[in-house]
Amino acid sequence: MRSVVKKQFDIVLAGGQDHLSGKIFRVGHLGFVCDRDILTAVSAIEAALQQLGSETVTPGAGVMAAATVLNG
Repeated sequence: MRSVVKKQFDIVLAGGQDHLSGKIFRVGHLGFVCDRDILTAVSAIEAALQQLGSETVTPGAGVMAAATVLNG
């Protein structure tokens, strides 16, 4: 999934460290992150999961959840 997100959306997802290796990923950023950056990353992750054949992804659900939190 990380390589699909990098190749198609130019977003870097790093692997987990230490005991989290293989269990999580981290979104790379260089300082300031705005709401649009978060929504873009979540959208790219959703799209990559769909492309890779995940049957548990509801299109747009992650973006909607993130937008709800961001709009507080």
